[in-house]
Amino acid sequence: MMADSEKAVLVQGLTKVFGGQEVLKGVNLEVPGGSVFALFGPNGAGKTTTLKIILNLLQPTGGKIEVLGMDGVARSQEIRSKVGYQPETPNFYYRARVENIFSLCRSLYPRWNQARVDRYCDIFDLPVRGRVSDLSKGKMTLLGMALAVGPDPELLLLDEPFTGLDPLRRRQLLQLLVEEMAGEGRTILVSSHQIQDMERIADRVAFMVRGRVILSRTVDELLRDEKKIRAAFSGPAPEGMEGWPGVRRVEREGSRLLVTVSGQVEEVAGRLSGYDGAACEGIDQTLEDIFINYAGEGLING
Repeated sequence: MMADSEKAVLVQGLTKVFGGQEVLKGVNLEVPGGSVFALFGPNGAGKTTTLKIILNLLQPTGGKIEVLGMDGVARSQEIRSKVGYQPETPNFYYRARVENIFSLCRSLYPRWNQARVDRYCDIFDLPVRGRVSDLSKGKMTLLGMALAVGPDPELLLLDEPFTGLDPLRRRQLLQLLVEEMAGEGRTILVSSHQIQDMERIADRVAFMVRGRVILSRTVDELLRDEKKIRAAFSGPAPEGMEGWPGVRRVEREGSRLLVTVSGQVEEVAGRLSGYDGAACEGIDQTLEDIFINYAGEGLING
């Protein structure tokens, strides 16, 4: 497995044009080895396109891609032997039996952990002798996950891996990913709308909007540095707060102000408290709150 200091995925200046439309606009992404990396973004942001280019299922228009220390285009076949991939919409042979799907995929990889696959099938109640066409949407998702972990991948690429799963199955799947894949030092790159779920296991996140990565930080840094301050004043409120260092947004809540702050929380809180009659209250944000703040701005300004 890769050391934390190494990059499991390195994307620099990635562009992609479909039919004259630029859907990826200079994407930069660094996924440390052994990390759990979550890629968040609204529909159409370019997340799936980025994952497919990382696997060389799509050719980039421009930019540089390295995967597991190898050129993402020139050595794509070798890379695929070390990567597990669960697509957003898996396409199976629907008339085949589940066990036949496993047999086919096992023949395509230089190594295959059948014991792990069998255990996932048991945990997820996958009917190995049943036909794919009889599976529910959630079972299709779980079949895709079992296939993704089968080749004992160094890198696991998961595109919306919770589709059709109820909260219990999502929690079960997250626990397996943490205990087995991440616990063994494997790298996980997940594209997901389930921000609350991923907040429990992700080390680092990137926010993607309209073909650009607008932010990439560790989860701990984001939760520490992105805050809101609710402030009330007995006299006039400060003017020009939008221009203060660290202040990203100022909103009115009746007679109070709600100030969104990035990176300079203590400095802004101290400056506000210096005004006569000021009363300030710090408010923590969830990862979903922070994503909505940044993604909303990206949609407006993109």
